[in-house]
Amino acid sequence: MTERTPRRRVFPALLVAISLAVGLGGCTGIPRDGAVHAGNDIAPDDNPAPVFLPALPQKDAAPESILRGFIDASSSPENNYDIARQFLAPAFQSSWDATAGVTVDNGSGRTLTVIDDGTTLVAVTPVAEVDQAGEYREVDASPVPLRYEFQQIGGQWRISSAPNGTVIDENTFNDVFSAQPVYFYDPGFRFLVPDLRWFPRGASAPTKLVNAVLNGPSAWLTGAVATAFPEGSKLTADAVQVVGRQAMVDLNSEALNADRQTLQRMKAQLAASLPSGLTVEITIDQNFQAIDDVETGAPVIDPRVDARALVLRGDEFGFLAATGQSVTPLDGLSATIAQLAPTAVTLASGQASAAVLNSDGVYVVRDGGEPELLDARAGLLAPSIDNDRFVWSVPSNDPTALVVYSPTGEATVLPTPWPEATSITALKISRDGARLIALLGTGSETRFVVASIIRTEQAPTGLGAPVLLAAGGGAGLDATWIDELTVASLSTLPSGEARIVAQQIGGVSSVLESPASSRFIVGSNSVRDLRVITDTGSLEVQRGAGWQARIDDVILLATQQGLGS
Repeated sequence: MTERTPRRRVFPALLVAISLAVGLGGCTGIPRDGAVHAGNDIAPDDNPAPVFLPALPQKDAAPESILRGFIDASSSPENNYDIARQFLAPAFQSSWDATAGVTVDNGSGRTLTVIDDGTTLVAVTPVAEVDQAGEYREVDASPVPLRYEFQQIGGQWRISSAPNGTVIDENTFNDVFSAQPVYFYDPGFRFLVPDLRWFPRGASAPTKLVNAVLNGPSAWLTGAVATAFPEGSKLTADAVQVVGRQAMVDLNSEALNADRQTLQRMKAQLAASLPSGLTVEITIDQNFQAIDDVETGAPVIDPRVDARALVLRGDEFGFLAATGQSVTPLDGLSATIAQLAPTAVTLASGQASAAVLNSDGVYVVRDGGEPELLDARAGLLAPSIDNDRFVWSVPSNDPTALVVYSPTGEATVLPTPWPEATSITALKISRDGARLIALLGTGSETRFVVASIIRTEQAPTGLGAPVLLAAGGGAGLDATWIDELTVASLSTLPSGEARIVAQQIGGVSSVLESPASSRFIVGSNSVRDLRVITDTGSLEVQRGAGWQARIDDVILLATQQGLGS
């Protein structure tokens, strides 16, 4: 089976950050479905839903006209899809479930086949689907038949049977729907982990987002993240009132089980999950709750890294100065790391320890301490190190031989959910420690996946089912995290051309311009801050529409895991 090449699409948001998506679900093993598209942030006042005024059914219209009018009108969710329901027979109006999901098609390949006066098939070519929970999944673009039946009501044709859900072309979809991450905690309640969802713009968006939080994470994150809300917490009415810029969230009595700290965490989780600019007031059975903001130990959202490139150049390891002419060392680390003659380095959050690969294997280096050899196996990848100082190491020719080393050096073989994989070229832990990305080979194919990390008392104990991300085809070389949702992969096509594909987990992928002969890629804090090293040791950075050499003779470009401790 061949890997799909992502469509080259350019959005204005790429100038700041790409909005992108992923297939959410699947069983153990490398998934065979593609990634997902994403869009713009929801803002209830500043970014209102566009006003669509689809036409009402015309008198004496033929079944085909009624059908086309119904499909067009179903792009307008106003008043519970009131206009679309007017194309339906009265007995069918209340039973048609418009919210069951969305089929997003390219809009140009729709064909109608009339079976008889009462039945028509519509072939659509979907590019993505959105389920009832707002999870967006990209699908193979092959025609799918949808069956519609008709009957005459008072001499007028109306639809008496139709698939639940709506069909919307992708251009209209990007206007009507918007993507917003809802957040869940890592098991230690130190980080908020994003879970991107898609809902129609408009006044109902805050309600849908709050319900998404209360209903729990997407399947692929289940077991890896936590919620602050007591089990059974629900809205007392299926509506979140927004008064001014404040979202009024009234919960049922199950939420009374929350103590003061839990209430604070609940408020922080909702505040992060609602559109920017909204504040949150939580009531329980209409009773006001005095909930202070978290004063200390507030959860981290979208951890940042030092914006400077972290490099090894000659015998100097450290941060590259803005002028590109000097390297600022890390006290207690740089000299030891440089002496190891490393080929890869991952700097832990807090910048007090690092995982280092050299010809002997994987080491851990701690501030002021001697390097400790953890893994002496041959052919190891660049190691990763998470927020709890567990070091992750795996050989490139055996993706199932993943070993995690505790801060005390204890080794644990971690079961992997990709038994089909025959090689691996990158494995990187997210900065919140709840997810990882891997660039896998299965024979002649390259597959880029994300998976959740299951932990017990901060120790990794397993991985969730992997979800397929968009890859560039060809041979995978490297992959990186850019921010809490955005990742990128680097591959070489059969033509020799390097290809970088950026993707936001839960959103759309995009092929970026790539420097020739790229071999390693490292993210910073935005898509525009991606960096690569070429075969000649040139450090390349993005400038305008292309790339520019920053400095030569760079031996390695290190990965950073964050600024926090």
